[in-house]
Amino acid sequence: MNVLGVIGDVLWILTLSIMAGASRMAWSKIRKDVKVPMLWSPAGATVWRAPRGVALVLLPVVALLLSLWLLVGSRQPMDPIVAVMLLCVRAILAAIFATVHLIQVRRALNQLAAEGQIQL
Repeated sequence: MNVLGVIGDVLWILTLSIMAGASRMAWSKIRKDVKVPMLWSPAGATVWRAPRGVALVLLPVVALLLSLWLLVGSRQPMDPIVAVMLLCVRAILAAIFATVHLIQVRRALNQLAAEGQIQL
């Protein structure tokens, strides 16, 4: 096992824990029967709503599957330059997934609070 692979694993562990924490916090605020906004148009209108479980778990599960795929790829023997590039890809994707999930959860909670469906 190389050091770059371990660094990438740590980044993904942090990302997944941030995403799980945000989902858990939102889960406790949203009632079971509320449809959570998940997708918005560029104008800001809600395009798609999903049940609470789907809305709060979908992106973290996709991130987990992607992280496992990248983990397997990082364990293969490779040139040091390729290993550094793979670490960069893993770090950038981890940051993007965490940021997108946090923005999505914040925006959904704000919209639900504005609609009077939850109380922050």
